[in-house]
Amino acid sequence: MAKKKTEEEKKSIPVIVRLSKEEYEILEKRASILGMNVSTFLRLLIRRGRIELDEREQKIS
Repeated sequence: MAKKKTEEEKKSIPVIVRLSKEEYEILEKRASILGMNVSTFLRLLIRRGRIELDEREQKIS
């Protein structure tokens, strides 16, 4: 049976990430090693605290 998401998990905040071509290629390579697409990989990094959102985005959440 699938786990139901809590209200906190249902909320989504759009995040815009600007990368150079080289940075994107590195990110894409690391995500593909884990069998993920880039957006899923970025969400994982943000959730785990590896990437911090700037102050403006932190106030929203």
